[in-house]
Amino acid sequence: MGRCFCPVLPSPQFGPMSESLLLPHCHTIVGFLSRGCCEEPVSDSTSILCGFGEVEREKNVHQSHSHLAMPITINDVPPCISQLLDNEESWDFNIFELEAITHKRPLVYLGLKVFSRFGVCEFLNCSETTLRAWFQVIEANYHSSNAYHNSTHAADVLHATAFFLGKERVKGSLDQLDEVAALIAATVHDVDHPGRTNSFLCNAGSELAVLYNDTAVLESHHTALAFQLTVKDTKCNIFKNIDRNHYRTLRQAIIDMVLATEMTKHFEHVNKFVNSINKPMAAEIEGSDCECNPAGKNFPENQILIKRMMIKCADVANPCRPLDLCIEWAGRISEEYFAQTDEEKRQGLPVVMPVFDRNTCSIPKSQISFIDYFITDMFDAWDAFAHLPALMQHLADNYKHWKTLDDLKCKSLRLPSDS
Repeated sequence: MGRCFCPVLPSPQFGPMSESLLLPHCHTIVGFLSRGCCEEPVSDSTSILCGFGEVEREKNVHQSHSHLAMPITINDVPPCISQLLDNEESWDFNIFELEAITHKRPLVYLGLKVFSRFGVCEFLNCSETTLRAWFQVIEANYHSSNAYHNSTHAADVLHATAFFLGKERVKGSLDQLDEVAALIAATVHDVDHPGRTNSFLCNAGSELAVLYNDTAVLESHHTALAFQLTVKDTKCNIFKNIDRNHYRTLRQAIIDMVLATEMTKHFEHVNKFVNSINKPMAAEIEGSDCECNPAGKNFPENQILIKRMMIKCADVANPCRPLDLCIEWAGRISEEYFAQTDEEKRQGLPVVMPVFDRNTCSIPKSQISFIDYFITDMFDAWDAFAHLPALMQHLADNYKHWKTLDDLKCKSLRLPSDS
């Protein structure tokens, strides 16, 4: 294939943040390593914005959407990107190739393709122009300087959500409003993430932690900012043409799903799903000898549980991706946590994840612990509902990879001979 010219979309790194926008956040996917959310909150007024200092000066990630040029239309996507997106319905889709070819702007391209496939513009009665503007605003408010929580992670979660929505039992349980809400929630679920965890923000006495009473700090910020960015300008307001009741229902569903990604209620969400969805479904299937839709799963309260479980699984699906992708994600989240530990030491804050010290950390051990503690039971339950044999095979293969490294006392992502 000949060399592909890919137009460079505007980078989110334009100018320094104003103080009013220095509102950090983060979600802790290894919360069990934390030592409590707010053990030693700082009182120094100079640290009220989390004491990011050097980190935030390096980021310079915020930009007013009024300065953004419109992206190209979906019909004019360069052939190299279009060709790559032809495979976006596959679970093995390589999001890092899309990241590279779009110059770290994968969300707008993948988003336009996925939203078109699900008829989102038609459902919202909004133009593609408005949707393009919205995607660009949202992507511009992800921090491309974060190792992990950037727009590539958002695109990855959107991809996983769309994949799950295509599974027969999921599709049969939800209506179109649920689908649209899930796709929007996946897109915005980590917007403006600073690359620091909720525990860090609480310990640093950040404005966001104070604002949200040390409770679901980041997740509350992601949802609030997403709606603020959306409705502040009619050019990117994808909700401007739907009636008030539909908007309120859609908004509540989006908020509920994003808040479900906060990990302090992880086991509560999984247990509710197992008890309300999996167990009745298993009992009905056993009694009727058919895999028909279990009674009651379309009840609104059960639809909520399904949507929560879906976005939770999409958010932490890295261990269920093909090995090369799994390894890349493990390296990225480890680097982001190493950076937080470095910052905590510089600022004299409690080190909330002491295993993530870049000088001593065993990445294989951290991945094994994460899979054992959070992933296995949740994906067993989700697989029992959605039927995901390929994901479960990847999970088994990836776990074996980390165990092999750990048995060999290797602390890195791969054996030195494989690098």
